[in-house]
Amino acid sequence: MSVPQDIEGPFSFSRTDLEATSLMTGVRHTLAHFHQWRDDNPRAVADHVDRYTHQLDEIMSRRRFSSVLGRRVLPHRRRNDERARIEREVNYFGVYNLGEVPGPEAVARIIDAFHGRIPSAGDLIANIDERRGVAGVVDSLKRRLPVLGTIPETAWLVDRLDRLYRMLPEAVIQAGGMGKVIRAVAGVLTIGAFDTLDAGRTAAQEHLTKILPGAYALGAAYVIVDDTLQDLPDGYISPADKERYHRAIAGGLSTGKSIDVSSIPGHPLAEELHGLYELLLVSHPFEEYRHLYHAAEAMYLAQHRDSVRTVDEVGSNGLATMYPDIFIKSGMSRIVANLLGRRTPSDGFYARCLNTIFLGQFKDDLRDREEDSRANRLTPFTFPFDGSGVNPLYDLFAYDAYVVSEVFEDNAAAADALTYFGSVKLATYLSADRRHATELMRRYEVTSEISRYLHAASGLPRHVARQLEPADTRIKDHCGAVLRHRKQTTVDSRTFVSDRMQYINDITRRCYPQENATGLDRIIAYAMDAPGKRLRPALGLMLAEELGIGKASLEPFVAASELFHTASLMLDDLPAQDNAAVRRGRPAAHTVFDEGSVQLAAVSMISSGFGMLAQLGQEYSAQRVTEVIAYIGTVLGPTRLCRGQDLDLHMGRAGTSVTGADILKMYELKTSTTIEAALVPLMMLVDRPPAEIELLRRYAHHAGIVFQIRDDILDLTSSTESLGKDTGNDVGKVNVVRAYGLAEAQRIMCTHLDGAMECCSRLPFDTQLLKGMVTHFAERKK
Repeated sequence: MSVPQDIEGPFSFSRTDLEATSLMTGVRHTLAHFHQWRDDNPRAVADHVDRYTHQLDEIMSRRRFSSVLGRRVLPHRRRNDERARIEREVNYFGVYNLGEVPGPEAVARIIDAFHGRIPSAGDLIANIDERRGVAGVVDSLKRRLPVLGTIPETAWLVDRLDRLYRMLPEAVIQAGGMGKVIRAVAGVLTIGAFDTLDAGRTAAQEHLTKILPGAYALGAAYVIVDDTLQDLPDGYISPADKERYHRAIAGGLSTGKSIDVSSIPGHPLAEELHGLYELLLVSHPFEEYRHLYHAAEAMYLAQHRDSVRTVDEVGSNGLATMYPDIFIKSGMSRIVANLLGRRTPSDGFYARCLNTIFLGQFKDDLRDREEDSRANRLTPFTFPFDGSGVNPLYDLFAYDAYVVSEVFEDNAAAADALTYFGSVKLATYLSADRRHATELMRRYEVTSEISRYLHAASGLPRHVARQLEPADTRIKDHCGAVLRHRKQTTVDSRTFVSDRMQYINDITRRCYPQENATGLDRIIAYAMDAPGKRLRPALGLMLAEELGIGKASLEPFVAASELFHTASLMLDDLPAQDNAAVRRGRPAAHTVFDEGSVQLAAVSMISSGFGMLAQLGQEYSAQRVTEVIAYIGTVLGPTRLCRGQDLDLHMGRAGTSVTGADILKMYELKTSTTIEAALVPLMMLVDRPPAEIELLRRYAHHAGIVFQIRDDILDLTSSTESLGKDTGNDVGKVNVVRAYGLAEAQRIMCTHLDGAMECCSRLPFDTQLLKGMVTHFAERKK
């Protein structure tokens, strides 16, 4: 990659260069110039790495001095150290987030604004009231930005963050995802606070009020797109749904047009993304802020390309082919944050900001190397390095030096801030396990300067490195840890199901051979492996969570619930029944296999289900298990479920009159029974009082009718593709929609929704999950 002779230095990005074609031209130019500068300036790179080591030496020297003197450290020394901390932190924030070095006057204004004392990251995280969850975290932001505490809209922020907290996948929460959200929100708000330092208190309040929605939108979108859509393992989100997300996001950012809600997946995160987009269109109209949408689009598309890139592709084209998209996604994150947080960016902002942030992504990728390897994520530090071509470890330090030299023209404050926090950030990773440094030196060619730094960093006490990390990193990590443990009964019901989908699938797959299946086993595997919603076993797990029952003891029941339900669907789809051609997004079993064999497979699945129920005797009393088996046999038998299906087949077809009560009775027998069979047996197993069992039966009654009416509405208003099963298949059959019309059907559905909610409210245990599920039944799109 070479630079034309008539162009020198990093590319001079401007607002007009945020459009994709121009942006990539500029990125390739800067990277080409960097490669040339790197190769021509090995001494400058070496000196820069030595600054990293010197920063660590200085840190340890100051700490040894303080530990010797203890409380005898003079007040003026403490004041000087505090002043130095503030100046360095402000300079780092300016360089890394604003693309500029704040002058002495700006630093003085900042100190004055905080009455001479900016709370350190340690102060902030030490005072988070962990019992208050999200609200406690937001209170810590108010201490960092006092003006935020004077804005009533922070109550709105707490509410939105709490909603997001309840809908994010458990894996994202456990990985500290909420900390990333808080960091992004705090970053935009801090940018806004810096931008209005000289504007007066009222102007600052008005500005932070204005940018608050955008700050939340950036943080929430980041964790949904990056941590969920692109980083979660395959299977959590289906390929079809991933494509629907992609079309919606890319289409919205490129056009500014409203996104059709029916085109997105029926998941709370999809609905939240849609809401964020609509929120942004109001606060930042597309025509007026087209450059913001260009930047967001470029960031998203670069992240998307990066997430689908393969090892073979990089191996064929070279590791350097990864750099442009990493450059764009990291640089545009700061561009978007500044466009959301600042009134008007300063001259040269786009060039300094875009040409700087690449250095931060290098460090993040190195620190996340083990985690990314486990998740099979491709980064410069997980790509198999063979000793030839690009050396990402050397480039990490070289690009740092390049930024100091070519972007900030050897500014001393910029060099100090970047080398101080850069050295500490890497030392946090290297000091956590000395083998990290050893592995890096084994894997990559290292200079003597890099070797010295790696040894020094790995020898730094870990707690020292953690205490000295940049404020945004410490706040992100601590807030992520504080919010890592959420009560499962408060989680959005759809997220609860998604989080347990793999667990449910693993349990059910034990019921039939996974390899070399033949005969009936092959049919069972085909039906059970289809991507179903798994609502019945999920309902059982919800109730178990609310009752405090360990899920391991209920695995036979969970598996049996899905066997019963899938078998009933196979029978329903037969030509003599509903004659359905599509089920769960694939051809119905009887269209793929011999019809008679499908019938036998379904019967065998029901038999196997009862066999699995008997295994509950290993955890529960024989009497209770016997009662459960008898109960489920009755619910699924000729007086309940099977009678409901028979009524559905014949009701109204011989010219007989049918009342609304008849239709609702059929819904109860056909659909409510399966929900009842997923819930009531758990109450019986743990010997709950009869009154509670009756309330849960009533809940199942209402929930099943809600589900069935919504099913009939969708049958008339949705496509086969969106539902994953035939639509219009009920033509000629009676249902509430045809009998009463759409409006009255919806009114009846809402009445039963209210009935289900009332039953939940009368139960003496937490029923938030069951309430959420029946609400989903009434609002679902498929």
